[in-house]
Amino acid sequence: MAAYEEETARPRMLNLLIGVTLMTIVIALWYLLDYYYLRESTRDVTWYPPAQGCVLLKGGCHASLGVDSSVAFALQEAHDDSGTLTFEARVQGRSPQSVTVQFIGRDMNVQSRRLTLQSKGDGLFVGEGNLGLCSAHVDAWRAQVVVLSDHGLKGSWFDFDSQQPGGGTMGREDQRCL
Repeated sequence: MAAYEEETARPRMLNLLIGVTLMTIVIALWYLLDYYYLRESTRDVTWYPPAQGCVLLKGGCHASLGVDSSVAFALQEAHDDSGTLTFEARVQGRSPQSVTVQFIGRDMNVQSRRLTLQSKGDGLFVGEGNLGLCSAHVDAWRAQVVVLSDHGLKGSWFDFDSQQPGGGTMGREDQRCL
């Protein structure tokens, strides 16, 4: 009985493709590791998307800030005629040093204002005040929340419309600013 030995060497092109694939996987893993764990920039903000389906004016919104931290942000209107707004951010999973909020009109180019929230301890940051932007022509807003922690600047954004609880748009019938 004769035994046949076949040489089944892989083609050179297949070896090249396997090498390129392995290099791509290593580069992708390095990028993910850098993005979620190693990046500690104090100049550039690493942005994370908010959780789906949140309504900022009805209880607040939540966003994950990487693998092991998160921020919850709520915006509440005063019940008197002062028009004062209360901003509350709760950061979990990191030791936050400061939290800033910037409100930007989504539908038009309006001047925005950055507010620094005061720490109340245990990851809670609170601020009050008027934003100084009259919303007579701006109904669509974006709140950009940026957290400075031991791992750099991380942030998320929360979109909302400037509606009064009764259904009227804030800023159209009165002179309050949002």
